[in-house]
Amino acid sequence: MKKGSKIIRGFTLIELLVVIAIIAILIGLLLPAVQKVREAAARATCSNNIKQWSLAIHNYHSTYGSFMPASYANPNRIAWPIFLWPYVEMENAAKKYDFNAGFWQPNNIIPNTHNGICSTTSKVYFCGSNRQDAKWQGDGYWRARGSYVLNWGPVRMPVLGALPAANAPWGYADGVSWNKPRISKLERIADGTSNTLAFSEILMHDNDAAADFRGDMINDDNQCGRFMTIDTPNSGIDEMTGWCVNDAVNKLPCINSGNGKIAARSKHTGGVNASFCDGSIRFVSNSIPLVTWQALSTMNGSEVFDSNY
Repeated sequence: MKKGSKIIRGFTLIELLVVIAIIAILIGLLLPAVQKVREAAARATCSNNIKQWSLAIHNYHSTYGSFMPASYANPNRIAWPIFLWPYVEMENAAKKYDFNAGFWQPNNIIPNTHNGICSTTSKVYFCGSNRQDAKWQGDGYWRARGSYVLNWGPVRMPVLGALPAANAPWGYADGVSWNKPRISKLERIADGTSNTLAFSEILMHDNDAAADFRGDMINDDNQCGRFMTIDTPNSGIDEMTGWCVNDAVNKLPCINSGNGKIAARSKHTGGVNASFCDGSIRFVSNSIPLVTWQALSTMNGSEVFDSNY
């Protein structure tokens, strides 16, 4: 060896494995933080979308003097998002929609294609925690799905027995008839707009072809585009009149029932985003007492409950 030369020593195998192990540990520590940031962003996006729908119902009220119906079947079946399109930056879709035809008829829907107006989607349709641009292909009348649903109150659809005296801002006047939508006005919300639910979230299947009503908000059929407060958020087993694909693993349990119910559900940790009839947004915990959740869903029940829910 020449005088002054240096010996260049490489990593040993053990040293290399130690470095790799340290990097793996750091990545393992970092991933939960990244996921937490992503979920926070998704939850914020979801909250903002519900805010947009909530502002839309107030703009509709300013124009027509009342809230829109949840669905309207006299004579044509129209679901609530269509009434609100002009107020959520979907004016072009609203202009093209044929209000003299049913939502399933051309050119509102063009069978077995997504070329109809009802397949139009917007970022305001989808919670950031759910897949984007979800569609319905559960039958031949293809259309958009969405993450948001209207408050139907603590009743089934169709209602079982007599209609309760206290009711939600949306529903059917007799609890049964599609052609008798409840049309509510702000001044009729006796419990206060800040104490009356408007919107919450719903989960939907990952498969567009799943013939499951959850997320099918363009449809005015039973259990579509609405949630009931019979169960607290993310709890219970949903019941649907024939259009049910059970998936308990992904928090979508259901059974078939002639008098259905749908719970508010989300992929957020611990609860759901919900809006109120004053336009405010709140994250509601899964652990909210059922009596409080149901009191918040009625507009004229005069219930007394702990506001620290």
